[in-house]
Amino acid sequence: MLGGSLKLSFAKKVSFAFVTAAAFFLMVEGLLTIIAWPKPSATPDPYVGFSDLMPLMQTSTNEDGVVKMVTAPDKLRLFNDQSFSAVKADGVRRVFCVGGSTTFGRPFSDSTSYCGYLRELLPIADSSARWEVINAGGVSYASYRMAAVMQELSQYQPDLFIVYSAHNEFLERRTYASMFDVPRWRQVCETILRKTKIFAAIETVYQKSIGKDDSTIQMLPGEVDERLNHTIGPSDYVRDEEWQVGVTTHYEANLRRMVEIARAAGAKIVFIEPACNEKDCSPFKDEDGFYEIGQSLFLEGDYEAAREAFAVAIDRDVCPLRATSTISALVQRVSEDENVPLVPFDQRLRQRCRDEWGHPCLGREYFLDHVHPTIQVHRDLACWIIETLQSSSLIGGQPLDSDAIATVDETVLANISVSDQAIAFRNLAKVMHWSGKFTDAARHAEDCLRLMPNDAEALFVLADCLTQLGRPDEAITTYKTLFSVHDYERAMLPFAYLLADQGHFETAKAYATLATASAKAETRDTAFELLWQIHETLGENDLAEQTIQRKNILKP
Repeated sequence: MLGGSLKLSFAKKVSFAFVTAAAFFLMVEGLLTIIAWPKPSATPDPYVGFSDLMPLMQTSTNEDGVVKMVTAPDKLRLFNDQSFSAVKADGVRRVFCVGGSTTFGRPFSDSTSYCGYLRELLPIADSSARWEVINAGGVSYASYRMAAVMQELSQYQPDLFIVYSAHNEFLERRTYASMFDVPRWRQVCETILRKTKIFAAIETVYQKSIGKDDSTIQMLPGEVDERLNHTIGPSDYVRDEEWQVGVTTHYEANLRRMVEIARAAGAKIVFIEPACNEKDCSPFKDEDGFYEIGQSLFLEGDYEAAREAFAVAIDRDVCPLRATSTISALVQRVSEDENVPLVPFDQRLRQRCRDEWGHPCLGREYFLDHVHPTIQVHRDLACWIIETLQSSSLIGGQPLDSDAIATVDETVLANISVSDQAIAFRNLAKVMHWSGKFTDAARHAEDCLRLMPNDAEALFVLADCLTQLGRPDEAITTYKTLFSVHDYERAMLPFAYLLADQGHFETAKAYATLATASAKAETRDTAFELLWQIHETLGENDLAEQTIQRKNILKP
């Protein structure tokens, strides 16, 4: 009996200790909540940081003395030119659309993006406020860069963030060695603890006393540096399952950070479910053949099986430039966990595909390339965003009627010029060329040239695509057309190489010589090497020696 009473006494002591500790924890948590300290803040990125990070917006004062925030000139290569008042006026609801090139509006621009359509449709849907819609979509921006942009934008009195960030997660090199050094249970526990005021208070005091430790994170350049910029096509990509796990784990952390950033700023946040071209866009680097299986199943009419095969092809793409099924699932999971409304983009578009085409496989009917929607789909996405905002009680008003949508559509489309269309096709050609899809790139370049016959960039992309596709005679003809109307320095060295490969050495010498005057040291050095090789091939030993001497003078 004595032993039993001791055990009971020990159990009571443990229970009392637990209850006391819990009560103390809740009391301190409640006190910190009442005094609102520390202020809400987002969890810092535990994996990457940025060197020389330039802000997206900068101040500008107009002729009337009004201070506005405008897109920094250095950012206009990757972002639209946007502006808004530094101090938000009464009655204004400020919406920031953040994400990658779809948000930007590629291959067109802001006005034909879903952001542009929202700017026109939101006042019709809910006239109780004056709406400001700012397009903060960055070309090739992944979630970790976009979270940094959101952190900056959070100081400008946002009311709502609309986030479409899913397709760019595999574009840049990162390492995640430190991620796998931390047990999963510890990551989960830390995520839970970070939601408490006590943890935030301890972290605030700790960082003020010793400073933030960045020794475990990888520093990335201030601007995007895509892996595809360093090679022709996706040759730099190799299958790396562990790296992909790191990428997706980082992605989930960034989605949760975005939620924290929005809420710390007193703003709402909405996610957009990713959708892409699966039927009419092959993998960028394929090793498995699932895309071909999907195409065969589609031709046989087995659409559901075809859809599954297309999904596997995207997941197994060694160079994944479309959201994988894991990425899509994480958007759904974080949306549910954090109680964030999710715009069912993929779901609604597939239903439309079933209604209009009798199958669920998304393709060129709705996408201009691998991920960028048609203008009509941008319009529909804007409508679905408004539906989601209304069903989630984030805005009021009435459902949009078809007449209002048609009127806005006519206005938007009327503002697209022939040159805008040509530039859009050129942009598509450049993206496809950049990613190594030379057949698609050539088709889009030809679309551009039909509208703008002498466009230098389109002619160059087409010529290089024809070279890569093993059509040298057509490539030479295209290069000749280019140089008949433009002194296009970038094309001189590739043309010289093509001419030399085809045995046109005298003409090749002329273009290689022109390339030796390039302002770019790498181009200049390569041109000298090619010129030396041509002289050697022709037995022009004295000229070969002179070429090397000239190179050495310019670069000892």
